[in-house]
Amino acid sequence: MANDFVDPPPEEVPEDKRPKVPYPDVLNGHEEDFFPIRKARISDVEELLELVNGFASQNLMLPRGPQYLFENIRDFAVIYDEGCGDRIVACGSLHVLWDDMAEIRSMAIHSDYQKRGLGRRLVEFLKGEAGQLGVKRLFTFTLSEEFFARLGFTRKLRDELPPKVWGECSRCPKYFKCDEVGMVLEI
Repeated sequence: MANDFVDPPPEEVPEDKRPKVPYPDVLNGHEEDFFPIRKARISDVEELLELVNGFASQNLMLPRGPQYLFENIRDFAVIYDEGCGDRIVACGSLHVLWDDMAEIRSMAIHSDYQKRGLGRRLVEFLKGEAGQLGVKRLFTFTLSEEFFARLGFTRKLRDELPPKVWGECSRCPKYFKCDEVGMVLEI
C-alpha cells in the first residue's frame, strides 16, 4: 500500500514528440465566462493525467497515476474551456489531512492558459471549499513560491510545519532531496 501514494514519474517526452493541441487565444477580460470551475468527474481522469504528468515530466510537480486520481477524484476541481470542447485547462486538489488542516495539491495550469488568473481562481475555489468544511489552515509544497505568496500564503521552515505533514512527506519520491517550499495560509 505504501507504493500506492505516488506512481513513478512518467518518462520525459522530447519536445518534438509531444502532441500539439491547438488552444484558442481568448483573452477578453471575462475569463469566468469561458473558463468555468467545477468539481472533477471520473470522466476527467485521462485529461488530468495528461495535464499533471506533463508538468511532472519536467520535474515541476509530483506525478500522479490513475489509481491515485480515481481514489482522490473528489479532492479535485477543474477549470475547463467551453470554447475548446470543454477541454480541462487547469486543475488542483484540496486534500484534507486533519480536523483543521488541508493541503492544496496537484495545481496545474496548461501553459497556453497561464497568466490569465486561472490559478488564483482555482486556489480561491479550493479555499472556499476548505472554509465550508471547517478547515482552518491550508498548506502547500510548491516550486512557485511567488504565486502562493501573492495569495497570502507564508513560507514555513520544515520544522514549523505540522507533524501530520511528515506522514505524507515520508512517502514522497522527493523525500531525501526535496526542492519544494512549504507554505501555509490561515483561513
